[in-house]
Amino acid sequence: MSKILKNVKESFELLKCLRLPYRIGFVQGHSHLNDNQLLQIKQVLDLNQNNKIITDYERQYSSLIGFGYGVSFAAGRMAFYMLIKTLGIGRGDEVILPGFTCSVMPNAVWRTGAIPVFSDIDQETYGSDAGEIEKKITTRTKLIVAQHSFGIPCNIPAITGVGKKYGIFVIEDCAIALDSSINGVKVGNWGDAAIFSTDHSKPLNTIIGGLLYTKNKTLYEKIKELSVNLPHLDKFHQKRLFKQFLFERNNYTPSRYPRAILKNYFRLFASKIRPGHSKSTYLVGDYRKHTSANSHYPYPAKMPPFLAQLGLFELERWNSEKLRRKNLLKNYLCIIKQTVFNRYLPKAYFNPNLDIVPLRFIFKCPHSEKLMKKMGKFIDINSIWFRTPIICCPEGPESLGYTLGSCLIAEEICESIINWPCILPDGWDLKILENFQRITNNNLVFH
Repeated sequence: MSKILKNVKESFELLKCLRLPYRIGFVQGHSHLNDNQLLQIKQVLDLNQNNKIITDYERQYSSLIGFGYGVSFAAGRMAFYMLIKTLGIGRGDEVILPGFTCSVMPNAVWRTGAIPVFSDIDQETYGSDAGEIEKKITTRTKLIVAQHSFGIPCNIPAITGVGKKYGIFVIEDCAIALDSSINGVKVGNWGDAAIFSTDHSKPLNTIIGGLLYTKNKTLYEKIKELSVNLPHLDKFHQKRLFKQFLFERNNYTPSRYPRAILKNYFRLFASKIRPGHSKSTYLVGDYRKHTSANSHYPYPAKMPPFLAQLGLFELERWNSEKLRRKNLLKNYLCIIKQTVFNRYLPKAYFNPNLDIVPLRFIFKCPHSEKLMKKMGKFIDINSIWFRTPIICCPEGPESLGYTLGSCLIAEEICESIINWPCILPDGWDLKILENFQRITNNNLVFH
């Protein structure tokens, strides 16, 4: 009965969406691409093999980060997995992760036979904390993951100091941070290596994808050599990805988003009842614990060339897009400084040594449910991140080795975190700022 009531409630909420004039999501389609660019992407898909495009994409993406080398994969988690394997980390070894991450990260560790160990986060950056990491180090620790959250750099100089002290490899998790820097040095250049994600919810959107970056040429050459023989996603999967790319381009704009939510619901329903149509487009098979590399798709896999071409187009516009996001962050901060929410901002936003390119604007709210209810009239609040310590985890954080109560700062932040979009299509910055000002100036959210 409870399942029926849940379905009725969901259907009612979906119908309510149709009455909205617009809704702003955290994923924006590629509505800026022109017909010629779409044609080029389609041509690469039809050819399916284009090593030059992959090479160009890896080189240009890496040059955005620094003077290191990059290897692309079908997902950032696969880059992480390949690094662990290349380093010879396996059964009985420990990998320290923040207790404020996505399920695909500990899942990648479990696949190698190693054990994920979760450390608490820094409440000033919402990223990894050097002191908390050091508390978790044992003789079995072989790898430290330093996560930068929402575009905010964590205190990576301190974390690399811990790594050097104990002789432990440090990898930066830059999945949700791109082009931010500390004292002029960009994230990704502090540790021994870094991983980046380019799926549709990340700073640079190629639908799916990821990249391993390192300044260590020997390490790069080892991983590059191993990646040459990796399989591609099958042609039917790539066609599904292209179809999803077109769907998001046509529907993931604020004015069309309310109907897109309804369309997604019916597409999901249809995939469940039609034989042979239940295969996922996104790589969601990595949300549950795996102890081996068996999936409905190859893991790890190569970056699809047509999505690398999409990435090249996105890199062309990155500088202007970066400036837009930084300006939006500046305006969010100007507005919130005049409200009671100012006290709940991460202190990192006011650190003069940081240059932040935001993915999302974040803060805590003592009555976050009330605030989200008001936001839900025009923002897709279902996509707010880190309401639990391990997100995208259908069987709960414990299923991936997390112990409730082990990361108290992370859990406290999860109970009250708010996200506001920083990736918007042209012409929507003023609209979201107007709504942001109206809601944050209304103290009724505290009553």
